[in-house]
Amino acid sequence: MSIDNLLDRTWSRDYTCNEFACEAWKQITGKDLGKRIENSLKGKGRFKKLSEPISPCLVFFKNSDRSSTHVGLFYCDKLLHLTPRGVQFIPLEMVVMHFKEVRFYK
Repeated sequence: MSIDNLLDRTWSRDYTCNEFACEAWKQITGKDLGKRIENSLKGKGRFKKLSEPISPCLVFFKNSDRSSTHVGLFYCDKLLHLTPRGVQFIPLEMVVMHFKEVRFYK
């Protein structure tokens, strides 16, 4: 499946890594991630934590308890995520070294 149409997205106050992850997840899996996130926040559902990434899965990154959590997708052995500089589709190792905590979910 081509993700080329997602590569031109830009970060804004109203479109961050969260919205990008939801859009990319829907395109890749056909499922609405937004509803799952909303239900999870309400305590009505959960994401399954994975010990290793599988394609596709969600990837959450964090540096400390005071920092916000960044989210992307592990897809085709790479990380797909939106940064203030634009979309990146790069090897996971290139991003993992910049974060203290990296978690994978399905």
